Amino acid sequence: MSCMDTTRDELWNETELAYWLAFDQVNVGIGTKKVRLLHNHFHSLKTAWHASASDLRQLQWMKPDAVDEFISRRKDVDPYRLVEAVQKAAVEAYPFYHPLYPTRLREIHDPPMVLYMRGQLKPEDAIHSVAVVGTRRPTSYGTRNAKEFGRVLAANGVTVVSGMAVGVDSLAHWGAIEGGGKTVAVLACGADVCYPSSNKPLYQAIVEAERGAVVSEFFPGTRPEGWRFPARNRIISGLSDAVVVIEAGHDSGSLITARLGFEQNRSIFAVPGRVDSPMSRGTNQLIAHHFAQLVLDAPDVLSHLHWISVDRGTEVTTIVELFGREKEIFELISPEPVHFDYLCEKSGMQPGELSATLTMLELAGIVTRHPGDWYSRHA
Repeated sequence: MSCMDTTRDELWNETELAYWLAFDQVNVGIGTKKVRLLHNHFHSLKTAWHASASDLRQLQWMKPDAVDEFISRRKDVDPYRLVEAVQKAAVEAYPFYHPLYPTRLREIHDPPMVLYMRGQLKPEDAIHSVAVVGTRRPTSYGTRNAKEFGRVLAANGVTVVSGMAVGVDSLAHWGAIEGGGKTVAVLACGADVCYPSSNKPLYQAIVEAERGAVVSEFFPGTRPEGWRFPARNRIISGLSDAVVVIEAGHDSGSLITARLGFEQNRSIFAVPGRVDSPMSRGTNQLIAHHFAQLVLDAPDVLSHLHWISVDRGTEVTTIVELFGREKEIFELISPEPVHFDYLCEKSGMQPGELSATLTMLELAGIVTRHPGDWYSRHA
């Protein structure tokens, strides 16, 4: 990828972390992309931080005004004090190239330079993630759907991502917890700040009961401000494979999340509502304008994403993603055994190709082979 990948061992000592935090705090038009370029050029963010103004001006991608402002501001920043502040807040800080920085988030146009986290989000927890968002004032219909989508997705091994706002967001998080799965709350304030304060039980359930993580791009202690909410929406969609809008008025912030997800090439889904309900106007328009696919329940989402839920007899349900002929053959197989010849006839596949496809489904643990070339879905 870049020389970053060859220097991972030096990146995550306290010194290098301190300078990632320092660049993150200076915020003078030197974003994630330029910090990566600085590291590649100087081979160390510590060296880049202490570079002279003349050295920085020689870099074509550094604007002179940004260099001057950086030189002026850096003298007021103590990188090691930032590390101490993060540790005191009981927050983990994961710079862009840290192994625990979510891979999917690296793909977006404007990824956070540092992701701050409380709780736990293992890499395997982030493989299949869906954002569930919507209005802060859901109807009984939206309330029921938000919680049910969260519960069923989580029960099927999907990590549920949302913004911990009152309404649909909080209900989706609670649904995921009830479903026994993982959930990620993306905050518009520091990861150590519970906002809104009424969500303290939810915050504690996520962080202290190890049901997932609370994350933010903002330094610990940062208070919520209006502009931070639209900014954090790109992280909600960026962490996710897909965005589901449960219920939203025509000016709902969840529509921003849907638009950002669309720009990030995420799948966008919306739950239809009554045409005379103001809280369904936004979702109905998403569907009417072919911006989102209509879904009626969580299994619809799994189907559209070609995800198959597999119970392997462990605490966590596994998601298997199917493509092409594998999905076609799986859909021909039922819990009741069907014969190889039947599958060959219905699919039009050659016996060798069908046999190879069935073997892959067996290895995935979602199809069981029985004596006599009979096959059934794994119970």
